Parts: sequence; structure tokens; C-alpha cells
Amino acid sequence: MMPNTKNPLAQFTATRETGAGFVATREGGLALVTPLTARARSWLGAYVDTEASWVGKSLVVEPRYFPSPADAIIAAGFLFERDAFPN
Repeated sequence: MMPNTKNPLAQFTATRETGAGFVATREGGLALVTPLTARARSWLGAYVDTEASWVGKSLVVEPRYFPSPADAIIAAGFLFERDAFPN
């Protein structure tokens, strides 16, 4: 995979078919982190605080706070879906 200097997290991406556990998208001024697998859903439910904001199955994160859950997701061994990763 070619390094992406524009997005340093690009090295932690995969397609859904090759093992992505989460998809991160932007909706307006917010980031949504959506688990794609049962393992990812279980991990996210255990990771986030009970006061977290959700839209459906997606965790709502202000972009300035996105690095914290992204780092935790990566540290837990998950990858993000490559084709939908926010720039």
C-alpha cells in the first residue's frame, strides 16, 4: 500500500471484504464511527462512555476528538474501511 501523506491513518485501512471493522464518515460538522462487524460492535460498546452520543449504531464524535477513538480502534487491532475514510 502506498503511504498517504495527506491522511496519516490511511495505513490502517482495508476494504470491507479484506477485514475493515469500522467505517468513519462525516455528517455535517461531525464524524460518525460505525462498527461493521459483531466484534467491532462489542468492542465499541465496551470502549465508549455511557454518556456517548449515538445515531443509530454509529458513535458521534466531534472531529477534534476523533483521534482518541481512532487511536484506540487501531490499538485494538481494527482497521477502517478504506473507501469511506474521511479526508
